[in-house]
Amino acid sequence: MATQRTKKWLSLGIILAAAVAGTLWAWLRWRHEQVFVSTDDAYVRGRIVSVASRIPGPLQTLAVEENQPVKAGQVIATVDPRDYDAAVERAKASLVEARSALALNQAQIEQASAQVAAARSQRTLAQTDRQRLSALYERQSIPKQKFDQAVTADEVAAASVAAAQKQVAAAEGVLGVSRSKVSVAQAALDAALLQRSYCTIIAPCDGVISRKLAEPGMVVAPGQPLLAVVPLGQQEIWVEANYKETQLARVHPGQQVTLRTDLDGSKSFAGTVESLSAGTGSVFSLLPAENATGNWVKVVQRLPVRIRLAPDADPEHRLRLGLSVTVTIDTRS
Repeated sequence: MATQRTKKWLSLGIILAAAVAGTLWAWLRWRHEQVFVSTDDAYVRGRIVSVASRIPGPLQTLAVEENQPVKAGQVIATVDPRDYDAAVERAKASLVEARSALALNQAQIEQASAQVAAARSQRTLAQTDRQRLSALYERQSIPKQKFDQAVTADEVAAASVAAAQKQVAAAEGVLGVSRSKVSVAQAALDAALLQRSYCTIIAPCDGVISRKLAEPGMVVAPGQPLLAVVPLGQQEIWVEANYKETQLARVHPGQQVTLRTDLDGSKSFAGTVESLSAGTGSVFSLLPAENATGNWVKVVQRLPVRIRLAPDADPEHRLRLGLSVTVTIDTRS
């Protein structure tokens, strides 16, 4: 009888201890979830830089392969440059022609200026003769015919000066047109050289080649995507965690974050809450939910939270765009 009573109290004690332990564990877990807010609805995000040709033409070379790392400025493709080389040569020839015309106009101006100087010398001589013969004519030392010849020579010299000056003005006007033609030809050459430079397609940033869509020999059009470069630097990728609205009461920018991926669950990455989205995912969806109906049912919404990786958190670039991530925010920080 005593043994049965002892067993009964022992069983009751075990049940009470288990209940206390379960309650304590549940309280600690609840407390932990209040402090460490976690979600597994999170993914690695980043920029995807599309690379396209800026000019039309046959794709001559494509020197990269899928998943190949590249550096900014590295040549990744070339477009057949022969048509653009010909355009550059034509533009150079036009510029040489325009400069030759400009030099000819400048020579014409110098020649016209020399003619003005010569005409002025003739006018000075004619004026001197007119004044001298005018004095002699007043004293009736010479006949009127000779004096009239001196007056006519002076007037002809003045007209010659005026004509030479007009020739200089006309040549200067042509010179302005020639200079404009030189400027236009230089601009055309610069544009042709710029188009020629587009024959070489370079990597816009450090990253990994992805989504390769072109092959050598294809005739590409301006703006046609050839491939994509995915930068994997610390500043180029981030984590987007979709938290329930009921979890965000104590979440603020600047709090410390622990990240774990399904790729390597044993390794954690450090991060920081950078910002909270301006709207929930349903707001920015293609077909937003319409709640102004009679059959409305409340659904807990999720708000994207952007997580910035800590410096040197992923020096080996293990994180890839689209990977699933488990995010835990320490709301005490």
